[in-house]
Amino acid sequence: MPDVALGTSRRCKRGIARILQETAERHAQSKLVAAAEIYAKVSILRQTVAEPASQKAASPNRTIIESMPQAILPILTNLLVAAMFVGAFLVTAHTYPMVRRARWFALAYVFGALEPLTNLGIWLGANVAAMQTVGFVGFLTALVTMALALSHYHRRRPMWACAAAILVGGCIWRIATIDVARGGIWYQLSFQSWFALGSILCAAALRRHTTPSLLNRCLVTVFIITALHFWAKAGFAIALGTGMTEREFAGTIYAVISQTSSGLLMIAAGLLIVASFLHSVVRATQTEALSDPLTGLPNRRAFEQWLKVAQGDGMQLPLSVAIIDVDHFKHFNDRFGHAVGDEVLREVAACLDRNRPSVSRAARLGGEEFVLLLPMDPQAAFLVVEKIRLAIAQLAYKDTDPITVSIGMATMEGGETTSDLLRRADRALYRAKAAGRDRCEIDSLDPEAASSVARPALKLVARQ
Repeated sequence: MPDVALGTSRRCKRGIARILQETAERHAQSKLVAAAEIYAKVSILRQTVAEPASQKAASPNRTIIESMPQAILPILTNLLVAAMFVGAFLVTAHTYPMVRRARWFALAYVFGALEPLTNLGIWLGANVAAMQTVGFVGFLTALVTMALALSHYHRRRPMWACAAAILVGGCIWRIATIDVARGGIWYQLSFQSWFALGSILCAAALRRHTTPSLLNRCLVTVFIITALHFWAKAGFAIALGTGMTEREFAGTIYAVISQTSSGLLMIAAGLLIVASFLHSVVRATQTEALSDPLTGLPNRRAFEQWLKVAQGDGMQLPLSVAIIDVDHFKHFNDRFGHAVGDEVLREVAACLDRNRPSVSRAARLGGEEFVLLLPMDPQAAFLVVEKIRLAIAQLAYKDTDPITVSIGMATMEGGETTSDLLRRADRALYRAKAAGRDRCEIDSLDPEAASSVARPALKLVARQ
């Protein structure tokens, strides 16, 4: 019995120990679960607390972007475009002296840049009344200066009276209406009318002071469209609204339309003006390449182009060529100096140009030789060259010797080339020199035809 009781006691002790161990394990597990739940709750709380701080850190940037007026981008674009045109006109004026009047257009775009600049100033908090006045007067001055620049560029007297009337009237209107409500239709129409008048002045300057050309017609059209667009903007302002104050203006859809449309038209005008400059430069370069710098007459290259054109047109007969050579020109240079020799050439060239028929063309071949292209028969051409020879014989420069010329003339024959024609005229010139100078000789493929040319008894007669 004692042994049974002892075994029972031992089993009870082991059972109790097992129960205590299981209870301890369950308690430990519950503590771990509770700790995990507490950790999760703390993490969630930390995220909840940190999120508002990050939102607060990012909110200022979003506020600046969201509060930026929608017209700021076109305003900045117009300011940048104005600056680019100012630079382009100044560089063009500096690079090409023949278009140095481009500086006037640079000045016009400087004034034009004041308008977007003052809109930026109002948005940034500058004095509204001052910015309003500067912006209005600046843009109106830009249009008026553009009209004056167009006249000055084409070497015509600008319309100063009209320009002054528009500018002074606009300034008085701006000062008188500085505190007037901007929402009325009469205010918007009168506001835009001053800019429309400036655009019309530009179109009028082009019509009055420029030669008709495709570029000038396009530029006139742009300024007329600009004037109409200013009046149309008054209707858009009433329909879309311009904001209660100047600071609200940049945030309206009307401001976007206004800045974009005006900017595009000013870009179109500027590009056409730049194209006009390039056209003038190219034309001046071509003229310089085809002109003789000493006498101002066309040079040999121009004369060769005339012959190519004449030959390409099927060589309209009759066509005569006269080569004119100043007699004893080396004597003028040796005795009186090269300066006097150059002046003799200029006098002969001027006399040749004055006395030639309008249908003819004169050029300097080089040295003391000139050439005359005459679309006429031998008899008429001979009368012309004799008249020119006698006119040159009446020239006198200071105390120099008399100025005379020898002339060789030839008329185009059927099947003949221009090279053959020039060769025969040159041959006739040598005959004139060999015969004693101060005379005209004619070379013809038919000797009988040459002798049949009436030689009038022309001579100089002293005045009574």
